[in-house]
Amino acid sequence: MADETARAGEAPAEPLLADLRVIDLSMWQPGHYTTQLLADLGADVLKVEPPGGDRMRKLPDRFVNFNGRKRTVALDLKSGADLVRLKELVRDCDIVVEGYRPGVADRLGVGFEALRRENPALVYCSISGFGQSGPLASAPGHDWNYQAYAGAMASDDETVAPAPAYLLVADHGGGMAAAFGILAAVHGARRTGVGEHVDVSMTDLVASWVAPMDAVDPRRAATGRHIDPPAHGAFAVADGYVVVGIFSEDRMWDELCAELGLDQYIGLDLHQRTEIAPTLRAAVAAKLVGYERDALVARLGLRLPISPVLSRAEMLDHPHFHARGTLVAQGPDGMRAVGHPVRFLVHPALEPGAAPALPDYPSC
Repeated sequence: MADETARAGEAPAEPLLADLRVIDLSMWQPGHYTTQLLADLGADVLKVEPPGGDRMRKLPDRFVNFNGRKRTVALDLKSGADLVRLKELVRDCDIVVEGYRPGVADRLGVGFEALRRENPALVYCSISGFGQSGPLASAPGHDWNYQAYAGAMASDDETVAPAPAYLLVADHGGGMAAAFGILAAVHGARRTGVGEHVDVSMTDLVASWVAPMDAVDPRRAATGRHIDPPAHGAFAVADGYVVVGIFSEDRMWDELCAELGLDQYIGLDLHQRTEIAPTLRAAVAAKLVGYERDALVARLGLRLPISPVLSRAEMLDHPHFHARGTLVAQGPDGMRAVGHPVRFLVHPALEPGAAPALPDYPSC
C-alpha cells in the first residue's frame, strides 16, 4: 500500500514528528545534531541562544547543516526575567535538550527537577561526555577524549600508535542515541503522563560499540577461536586504497581468487584461510597493487565487497549519496546541504531547511 501511494504521486503524509515541540538549550554539535534529526521529521525546534548567539555560528557549515528548520530566541539564563520566560515555554513543550557539563543546568535553574515542576510529562535529555554520574562525570573532554576512554583508538598491535576516527564519532553517535532515547521517553510519557530524564554519555555510547568487538568477558574468549580473514581490510592499489570486506563468505573468497589469478587458493574455507592468513594476505596484496582503484571497483564492486577509500571531497560528489538524498546539491541557500540519514517511504523526512538568523536580544 505504501509503495502504491508513493507511485501515485499523492501528497506526502504529515511529517512523523509534526506534533512534537522541542526546546534546544545545547550549544555544541551533539545537541544540535539530536534536535536536527527531530526537526527533519517535522518537530518544532526552538533554539535558545545566549545574547550574542550560539558559539557554533562561528563554524557556518556546521551551523547551517545542524540547525535547519529551527526557530530561535535569545535568552540570558542568568537573568531572572529570561529564566521565567524559559519556564513559560517549557510548560508548552514536550522535550528539552541540553549539553552542559553535569551540574551546570541545575546551577542555572534549568535542570530536570526544576523544569519538570513546570511540566510533569517533560522529556529532558542531557548529553555529556561521561554522563551525569560516575567517577568521570565532571571530567572535561572532546570527541577524541571520549574515543580514547572507550578503547576506540587502541590497536591490537602495540607497535601501532593510537589513532582516532577522523570524524566526530562520539558527538554524532551520541546525538543519534539521544534522539532514540528521547523518542522512547516521549512514547512512555504519553502513555503514563510521567516525564523522563534521558542521560546520554557519549563515552558510554562508543564503549558499547567497542566492547563486543573483542571479549566483553575473557571467559568467552577462552571458548572461542580467533578469526583472521586474509581478505578483510585496507589494501593498496596502483592509485590509492580499497577496502576488501570478505570475512566468512567462501563463495566470495573463491570469486576474488579467480579474478586475481590465485586459483591455487580456491576452495579454502574460513578456518583454512585463517591458518595461513599472512601468506594469503600477502598474495592478495601483491595482486591488488596492480589494479587502478576505480576500475577495480567498477569491475567487482557490485558483486564483491570492495570499496574505494574515498577522500571527503570525493564522498561529497558521489552519486549514491545524492540519489539517496543524504546530500542535496542545492540547499535553501543554494549551496550543498546534508539531508536526513534515514529514509521513510510514507512519511518522508523534510528537505534541508534554512538555519535561523542571529536573534536580537531581548527577543522574548
